[in-house]
Amino acid sequence: MGLSQNMFSAILVSFLVQVLWFFGLHGSNILDPFVLGVYTPALLEDLAYFEQHRTTQGMPYIWTQGSFPAYSQMGGAGVTLGLLIAIFVFSKRKDVREVAKLSAPMGLFNINEPVIFGLPIVLNPIYFIPWLIVPPICTLVAYLFTASGMIPPVYVQVPWVMPVGIYAFLGTGGNLLAGLVSLLNLGLSFLIWAPFVILANRMKEVD
Repeated sequence: MGLSQNMFSAILVSFLVQVLWFFGLHGSNILDPFVLGVYTPALLEDLAYFEQHRTTQGMPYIWTQGSFPAYSQMGGAGVTLGLLIAIFVFSKRKDVREVAKLSAPMGLFNINEPVIFGLPIVLNPIYFIPWLIVPPICTLVAYLFTASGMIPPVYVQVPWVMPVGIYAFLGTGGNLLAGLVSLLNLGLSFLIWAPFVILANRMKEVD
């Protein structure tokens, strides 16, 4: 439990989820025995702390099971909601835009298999780099905000289909800044995904 609270442990979990997904394996489900077995008790202990002390100050755990979907899996693994926005803004490929249009309604509720297998992202070298780095970067940003005390840990269990911003807001007991940090991470994901969407346009032209 103590090791799980290390910043690098949280980043590593985010990274491994992405590596597995890139090869077509459901990274979140594969790592669930570890994530649920370690980070869910952390969430429950933080909740018990709040119920006893009625404050989020001094909670025993910084990073909990809900922290991943709140800050580094908006739209699903890879923060593909940022990718969808980048596609709508920059993509000139009709096939890619059609996949994005079909995927967007589900992406709002963190279901992104249509993007992962429809573009595809699986085994696609164009999207390999952003796919691997976006969630770890988002995890780092949210971890630093939480560790600094600017936002409380996620200590309320929230349905995983809750849209971006709302999940973090509810999961932290109604902390507005936490919701804004989630939106900040969405913006960062858009900035990282955008150059690779533009690159995909050029690759199409070369073909």
